[in-house]
Amino acid sequence: MSTQTLSAVAVHVVGQYHEAGKTLVGAWRTGARRLLDGAASRYGQMQKVTEFLANRLDIDTGRVVSVLDRMAEAGTQGIEAVAGRAARAESPIATSLVSTFSAIHLPIANVHAQIADKIAEGARKLETRVAGAKEAAAEQAPEAKGAAVAVAKTARRARRTAA
Repeated sequence: MSTQTLSAVAVHVVGQYHEAGKTLVGAWRTGARRLLDGAASRYGQMQKVTEFLANRLDIDTGRVVSVLDRMAEAGTQGIEAVAGRAARAESPIATSLVSTFSAIHLPIANVHAQIADKIAEGARKLETRVAGAKEAAAEQAPEAKGAAVAVAKTARRARRTAA
């Protein structure tokens, strides 16, 4: 159990959170874009406003992704720098300390890695769900919408009759 193993786990965690962040931003962009498209289709006179908001959405989410990229890169470089300095330690006391530190924290780091994996997996599922909701709404037939209204009316009538 060396500092390289601990640093590899830490870099993995940073990478997973980075991926999850970018995935969530993408899902948010997709959902917001769908909301804007729906508003534009309902209110034709707001076309300029929705185009402006869609443009701002793309610019702002691009900036957020850029910040996430820079943060992940800085975190990874910091982890690698600390691991490199720890690996250069020549003192027997320092080597013993680093080995002990690594042995104690490696199980904790592995748990963090598992949590990060689950978060990234959940973010991917959310993105798929948001993207899939758009397709599911497009596939829903007008007859199905009409059938739902008919069922609701029938239920209301039955309640009135029973009362």
